[in-house]
Amino acid sequence: MNKNIIGLSIFIILFLISSCHEEFDEKEVYKKVVYIVHSENMINYFTHPFTGSSTEGFISLYCSGSLMPGKDIDLEIGFDDELIEKYNYIEFENEEAKYVKFLSPEYFNIPSFRVKIKGGEPFGIMPIFVTSEGLSPDTTYVIPLRIIKISDYEISEDLSSILYAIRLENAYSGLYQMTGSLLAEGSTDMPQQVFKDKTLVPIDQFSCRMFVSTENELRENIQTRTVTFSIKADNTIAIKEENDILDLGGSTYNPDRNMISLNYSFLSAGERYEIQEKLIRLEE
Repeated sequence: MNKNIIGLSIFIILFLISSCHEEFDEKEVYKKVVYIVHSENMINYFTHPFTGSSTEGFISLYCSGSLMPGKDIDLEIGFDDELIEKYNYIEFENEEAKYVKFLSPEYFNIPSFRVKIKGGEPFGIMPIFVTSEGLSPDTTYVIPLRIIKISDYEISEDLSSILYAIRLENAYSGLYQMTGSLLAEGSTDMPQQVFKDKTLVPIDQFSCRMFVSTENELRENIQTRTVTFSIKADNTIAIKEENDILDLGGSTYNPDRNMISLNYSFLSAGERYEIQEKLIRLEE
């Protein structure tokens, strides 16, 4: 066969393949469905630190498919109270102390429940502003949200709702490694060296709470076996005298080392103990 004919045949074949490929690329090969990002889990946590003012979070809405949406998609979001009941029953059954709670409207603001996914873009977002001041670290607060209306395409049956849960934090909260020197009050013995990883829970912008000494971090012990302290502008620390806690003075925060030094005493089984703790923040 003539080489020119062979070359022409190959060119035609490649052209036809390329044309078919381009035609295939220009067609939608998956159903277009809109869903809330991360809603594969019923509950998702969004961090809102204590700052003295409201902080912004958001949920994202995504339109699936092999091609970008060819037109704007208008969505309406609404509350879904039943989602809280469902989650609490599945996760905790009759343990009501662990139930998540609908965040009171005084602590959040959603400027608009209408979301637009613009043509040519896959995502749209709905801002949520939360005020953390006044919230308890011992309660999980949620905003139950669901897609309730859409202008085009379909709403995902399984990924249309989410529990927007509030995770509180401040500049000092988190996981720390504690080394301590423990001694019974008035004793002449050598102090006992104690060690424990401890969680510092945020109370407000400058205050944290933790369990005393090496106390087990159990929910039922929060009211009686914890110590609360506040870090001042000069990096000195004031320990709150409650739960039979006494502030022995000299507590400080070292911002360069992310180290907290605490000096306090507490009661245990009717006996008072003095403890000096050094807490180094662990990388998360």
